[in-house]
Amino acid sequence: MVLKKGIKMKTILLKIIFICLCIIIPCSSFAQEAEEDIGGQIFKKRCAGCHGKDGKVQAYGISRKLVEISSAEMNDRLILFNSDKNLQNSGGVSAVMSKQTSNLNQQEFNSVLLYVQQNFAADK
Repeated sequence: MVLKKGIKMKTILLKIIFICLCIIIPCSSFAQEAEEDIGGQIFKKRCAGCHGKDGKVQAYGISRKLVEISSAEMNDRLILFNSDKNLQNSGGVSAVMSKQTSNLNQQEFNSVLLYVQQNFAADK
């Protein structure tokens, strides 16, 4: 009798896990797609004018093309531009990038970073 209860409990737990996975995995996929959409919209409005819609333009003729930058380096650069408020007064491209990223909320920032990494990074 104990064996049957143990088997029933395992079966019930497996069914619960299966149902949860059927709900969680599609939702997380949808959430990532939503992040990419938000990031793509922001990129088109704020970034594509200088970097090109395909990431193959040197902003101001001096920056590296996005498609030449690794995902990790994109992460580090965008975090620096977003967090270092002194860059806004430094002049040049760093000031422009700092101003473009500093007024994004955390979700917008993360969405743009994800979009740029997935679409343009040299090591995508």
